[in-house]
Amino acid sequence: MLQRFQYIARYYLFWIAFFAVIRLFFELYNIGLTSELDFATILGTFGHGLKLDLSMGGYLVGFVLIVAMLTFWCKGRVMAYIVNPVTIGFIVIFSIIGICDCELYRNWGFRMDCTVLAYLKTPKEAAASTPVWLTSLFVAWVAAFAWGCIRIYIKLIGKPMRQLDAARWYTLPALLFVSALCVIPIRGGVGIAPIRTGTVYFSSHPYANHAAVNVQWNFCNSLRYIDNARTPDFMPQAEADSLTAQMLASSGSKVNLLKDKRPNILIMVMESFTAKAVGCVGGMKGVTPNLDSLARTGVLFSNCYANGDRSDKGLVCILSGYPAQPTTSIVKLTEKAQKLPHLSRKLHTEGYQSSFYYGGDIDFANLKSYFITGDYGRMVTMEEFSRRDMNSKWGAHDHVVLKRWHNDICAMQPPFFSALFTLSSHEPFEVPHTSQFKGSDEESLFLNSMHYTDSCIGDFVRRASAEPWWDSTLMILIADHGSRHPGASPIHVPEKFHIPMIWLGGALDTTGIVIDKYMNQCDLPLLLCNQLEVDGEDFTFSKDVLSGSPQFAFYAYNNGYGFVSEYEQFTYNLESSRLTGDKVCDSTVRQSQAFLQTLLHDFNQK
Repeated sequence: MLQRFQYIARYYLFWIAFFAVIRLFFELYNIGLTSELDFATILGTFGHGLKLDLSMGGYLVGFVLIVAMLTFWCKGRVMAYIVNPVTIGFIVIFSIIGICDCELYRNWGFRMDCTVLAYLKTPKEAAASTPVWLTSLFVAWVAAFAWGCIRIYIKLIGKPMRQLDAARWYTLPALLFVSALCVIPIRGGVGIAPIRTGTVYFSSHPYANHAAVNVQWNFCNSLRYIDNARTPDFMPQAEADSLTAQMLASSGSKVNLLKDKRPNILIMVMESFTAKAVGCVGGMKGVTPNLDSLARTGVLFSNCYANGDRSDKGLVCILSGYPAQPTTSIVKLTEKAQKLPHLSRKLHTEGYQSSFYYGGDIDFANLKSYFITGDYGRMVTMEEFSRRDMNSKWGAHDHVVLKRWHNDICAMQPPFFSALFTLSSHEPFEVPHTSQFKGSDEESLFLNSMHYTDSCIGDFVRRASAEPWWDSTLMILIADHGSRHPGASPIHVPEKFHIPMIWLGGALDTTGIVIDKYMNQCDLPLLLCNQLEVDGEDFTFSKDVLSGSPQFAFYAYNNGYGFVSEYEQFTYNLESSRLTGDKVCDSTVRQSQAFLQTLLHDFNQK
């Protein structure tokens, strides 16, 4: 009996050591961020992270204990026959999660969770953001690490387990007792509240808290919410709904920007066009000279913020007016996404013909079903472009797609509504263009790709403005989300979500003005409907800052949200319940919590 418990204890310690090595690899891979921590904080990531390590180890040992109880009267080779193959499988899977998470964190800013599963449905597009050499390197690392761990496991635990003798009857109650004790590390103690990701948070430095997280535990735990989002219980739902309604209400007065109430409408969604690199909204000079020039001839919304940090979230915000969620994306859940309102459907009832253009694979992140549900009369995607016009990863270059868009628009019957999504400023930033940003580092490549897309936009507007249909057209330029570049912004900071929005075209009654009201990209559908004098009540989470609605921007990041207004800005981490911000008003925090609670309540009801 004692031999069995010795091997079970070894099994537990093996996994604790495994998780510690994965954490060490993560911190070495992200050495730039790790170097910002002092030695005591680095040690703290291991000490505090041990809580989740023990919890994950408890689940794994629980499996072994069940096998041990079912085979206690047999020799050890029977137990080993079941435990060893399953353990080897876990080693491989957990090695993949742990090592791939290192690169994903560098790009996403949060530890891997079930979000990644949606991108595995289209592996080619999922791999497009990563160079081939880096993918090959990670495959080699995973293979080497998993092979080494398997060898250690077989030598120390797997083979000796086969030599165990059959146990006596009194081993069974002892195993039952130890199994019951496993509940303690699994739950994180004997308290009422079970362990959660925020349990290991211990520092004011976000990266230190993230490094403490056991990524395998985080991934498995997130699977519980793959079809739903956790609704926080900040207040009674009736109170949350009431506060949210106040936040979205308008005063009734309206600023009119259009001279034509039935203009043609073009929406160009610009991939990753962060305000940090757009001069007209306070960003770097010289990256987007065309946008900066166009902003002076149209209407610039200088304080617009993305609601989320991924393209699938941004497109839903812009075209359906539905804010992003912290732990999931509604577009990936077809049954919920098909219940969303669509700007295309709304305009169809007003006699508009609609179309959507994208040079890549529209099936990425389940977007194809979203656009089909939106009743777009025509969708032009990568299948309609020649291979010679494509980069090696994502699809057709922006100048090719925009040229096709211009030619097709010239043949459209007014009034028409057409949306286009650019792609060249997405990783790995492969563009047929060289600007003043000539470095080979990722930030220089990103800025060069933005400069390229900006030049494509300038060329399109110059050609379009010479066409007869331009005089009765409204064109809206808006980003899908921001970027960590330039400056490697953390996942939660407001500047990462600040984006440009510019209105152009002959349908504008007023030009050359700046609207500095704080708003979100999900406000666009209602704002546009009100300008067209079309009923926009379907867009229940949109507000119209030109009709006197309160000024604020709300954005969601993984397990948290941010709030920005003229007077204050703050972020709230949902795992640690930690509020970060200066001179924050309690009533504003209450309103932001109400908004999130109402949003997630609505999400879960769909």
